[in-house]
Amino acid sequence: MPPHDDPIDDKPAAGPRFAHLVTALHAGPQPRRQRRRAPANAEAAAEATPPHLQQPIDEQLDRAEICSRSGRIDEAVAICTALRARLVAHGDPQSVGWCDFVLALSHLNAGRAKEAVVSGYRAIGKLASGPRLLRSLVVLATAVARTGDAAGALELLERAKRLLPLVDSPRDRFLFWANSGGTYHALGDLQRSVEHSTVAEGLLAEFEDPYVHSAMRMNLIVQRLGLAVARCNGVETPELTELFAAFTVQAERLVAAGQHYPVAKGSEDVADAYIAIGQYEQARAALQIGVKSADAAKASPDRGTLELRLGRIERLAGQYRRASAHIGLALELLAEGALLKELAEAHLENSLLNEERQHWRAALDSYRQSAQIRERLLVAQSDARAHALEVRLSIERQRGEA
Repeated sequence: MPPHDDPIDDKPAAGPRFAHLVTALHAGPQPRRQRRRAPANAEAAAEATPPHLQQPIDEQLDRAEICSRSGRIDEAVAICTALRARLVAHGDPQSVGWCDFVLALSHLNAGRAKEAVVSGYRAIGKLASGPRLLRSLVVLATAVARTGDAAGALELLERAKRLLPLVDSPRDRFLFWANSGGTYHALGDLQRSVEHSTVAEGLLAEFEDPYVHSAMRMNLIVQRLGLAVARCNGVETPELTELFAAFTVQAERLVAAGQHYPVAKGSEDVADAYIAIGQYEQARAALQIGVKSADAAKASPDRGTLELRLGRIERLAGQYRRASAHIGLALELLAEGALLKELAEAHLENSLLNEERQHWRAALDSYRQSAQIRERLLVAQSDARAHALEVRLSIERQRGEA
């Protein structure tokens, strides 16, 4: 029989590897909410334009991109959607194309494959050759890779690589190698992913951008961790020990700088690595760090993914009350976003939990919900791939007619 359930509020303390990081997250100052002055009348409130929409176009799109990369996806999409209608009306194809790029990036970060592919192809159809087209091609390649179209993704990467001689900026060259590493990661080729990310890391010294530097180093740690787990045979190797320590150091730096989103994302992979070698307490501690970072970054869907992993750990340990609390919260948070794969996994985990507790009706209901969401996910992936193939077919026809 499984061990007796712990009280639901008896949370385990973070392991020694993460103790300092927990302290930093608790001690970090909370941003003060600015008080808004009430408008003079209701008409003034209706006609008032948000301050960020009064900024120049490039500044608004930069703001949207920052929101997207830091987990504030809805804010990024709202900015781009409002801005795109104005840009189309003014007939500015380059700005519309860049707006479509930021939309593609945002949908990609939110797990919306079809929307990312559609916006990505719109972007590359408008942008002139240069750094912006280069970046758009690589982001589109990653979106296409996530639909399972490896050939299409690699074709887009090769097209992007041919633009590199036109790019002078070290930062833009860096972004090509960093994002192409992400594409190979989406294709499951961890070796090529690490190779490309290592080239990107070598370019960091050529430009200043603390956020990009820190996020890149975290991504590379996570990618190397995946490779190390694949060859560790279920035991902690010196390589894994070194990478776990590197994650802790990098996470502390990011938290101190107020850059919480990369820590939340990295915590998922670190926890998976600990689970792979049977170190569940360390996995739990890493996930708790991720939860605090996701909260600080206001990234609710990402917290949902972390809560799902915590629920799985507690279920495997026989701590069913804790598991139920984590999985319930995961279902609530994931239902707010578009991460269909994770939402389906959460319902399946809930089904397994209810099955182990012999709650057969609840287990069946959760299993059916998981199956229905997986069907929706398959349809979305199929639609995205079909759109990509239609665009490629149209391009080939145009070439034949020329």
